[in-house]
Amino acid sequence: MNNYIKYISKWRLAFVLPLLMIFLGGCSKDEELSRTYESAQIVGVKVNNQLYTPQYTDNVAQVVLPAGRDLTKLKLQLLVVNGELIDFENNAEYDCRKPLAVSLQGADGARSDVQLKIQSPPSLSSFIIEGLNIPATDVHFSSSSLIVQVPKGTNLSRLNVTMEFLNGTLMDFTNGTPADYTGPKTFKLQGVDGETVYSYDLIITTEPVGPASVRSMTINGVKTDSVVVKNGTTLVPYIDGLSNFSSAKVELEVGFGNRIEAAFTGASLNLLSGANKVKITGSDGIEKEFTIAKPALSLIPVFSKAYDSFGFGANDLSGVAFSGDKLVVSNYSAVAPMQVGPNYYDLSGQQLGVLNKAGVTIAHSLRKVASDDKGAFLVVPLGLTDGDQTTYKWDNVSAAPVPYITYSKVSLGIDYTPRSAGINISGDLSGDATIAIGMAQKTDVFVWTVKGGVLNTKPQRLAFPYDKTGFYWSVQPLPQGLSGFVGAASGTNFNGVISMNNTLGELHKLSGIIATDSKAIRHNGRIYLAYTAYAAGKGAIMRVCDITDGQASSYETPIFDVTMPSTAANANNTMDADMAVVNGKLHAVFACTNIGMRLYRLEK
Repeated sequence: MNNYIKYISKWRLAFVLPLLMIFLGGCSKDEELSRTYESAQIVGVKVNNQLYTPQYTDNVAQVVLPAGRDLTKLKLQLLVVNGELIDFENNAEYDCRKPLAVSLQGADGARSDVQLKIQSPPSLSSFIIEGLNIPATDVHFSSSSLIVQVPKGTNLSRLNVTMEFLNGTLMDFTNGTPADYTGPKTFKLQGVDGETVYSYDLIITTEPVGPASVRSMTINGVKTDSVVVKNGTTLVPYIDGLSNFSSAKVELEVGFGNRIEAAFTGASLNLLSGANKVKITGSDGIEKEFTIAKPALSLIPVFSKAYDSFGFGANDLSGVAFSGDKLVVSNYSAVAPMQVGPNYYDLSGQQLGVLNKAGVTIAHSLRKVASDDKGAFLVVPLGLTDGDQTTYKWDNVSAAPVPYITYSKVSLGIDYTPRSAGINISGDLSGDATIAIGMAQKTDVFVWTVKGGVLNTKPQRLAFPYDKTGFYWSVQPLPQGLSGFVGAASGTNFNGVISMNNTLGELHKLSGIIATDSKAIRHNGRIYLAYTAYAAGKGAIMRVCDITDGQASSYETPIFDVTMPSTAANANNTMDADMAVVNGKLHAVFACTNIGMRLYRLEK
């Protein structure tokens, strides 16, 4: 007799904006890039340690709890985006039977008043038909109907019904009065707020009742946060951590009296195909076929750091990389030997220090950063000189830098002044690794290999398949043991992510997005790709794809897809993403200049 609603089951920190935007995962690229960003708004309401997404109608923010909840003493915590609360105490207890007045101060200086409605619809607590023993499983109470199955042969023309509710008072129904139930009836309940009226159809029948429905799924032992039904028959499961989606054990929780076809075992399903079928027969006797879509991750960020908290100038942030349990952030103005950067941070987003740059000699800034599988990292200079340009290596954030790769216009055999566009690494610099550095506004990509910890100082020169690239772009080598690269580029002739073979020949591409860096990693036998895309006027789109099968569809349908909203510009199209296993769990960090940075733990 429960009234089910979509809700999110965990809140790790206050920064939950991506959880509240998980609906992005099922929309097309054009749709997500065209969304507008609203000003100061309540985007999350934590009720007794449970997170809910409010629905807005004009200035009314409504949160609907499961039916029958006691609203007299609720602990509330509100999350506001692009503004702050005025005179509202978070983590305090409130009587929520009546709407609460909440004032917001927007970042644009505008003040707005919001009416916060915390509602819990009525819940059926008792249903009795005089002279009949009705099992609870035959009483189906929903948000709009009360449907009761009675034994075959029951005379429906004169039944004496008594029913009681939590959070609802009968308005137009008299308990204990015989009535004819051979046809549908209606009744109304007044909610505890004294103003909301809930209307229901009342059907008593000797026939099986209840359409086919799926309430939730359990994937590899983990219950979904929610299951969203799209187009009537497509089930999108949202889950709060990575799992082996390619060979999953799936259990379905279906509606009252529903029956799952015997042929569906739920064993060893490849959920990444997005094409698994299941037939369910509702208690109304109608069979319906559902398609289980690719799972989507619903995650709370470990931290979310606004751009202005870095202390950088406009368009200054250029890269981010893991180094053990630290994050290294490079910025355009980090010119040696000035102690401007790169900086490093802990996993709560707090700056711990500035890299040791003793002995670093460069013609311009330390521009882009990339780390290997063990946390050593390389920082490539901008360049802008025909002479020697040195990329430095740090073994960790406390280490002193050492020259690692040195090249010049002459050594590279090119007829222009080298200017780096990005740097990417796969593997382990103390073992086997591949390093790729692309040249700004050119097609040249130079690839160095490391074998047994020894760098081959003679790079291979490859050509990106699209010319007129921008100042920032990159080519990420696939994890060691695999052949190929992933490009992320912004330029005149191509904007997007492209899958390429070992000579940079195009395999397939995802066009129409601005992305200039990415990271591919192998974890638990799967290959994951992370990248940040910039959408003008919308914000930074943060994505993770499972690209193990290498197919275009895997790039086109991310398993994680959230937006850090912002209307800030990004003059240089500088953004980055990195992934690493920290404390045994895969993490991903995303950064976009002028917008900010977020860290996520991708698995529980």
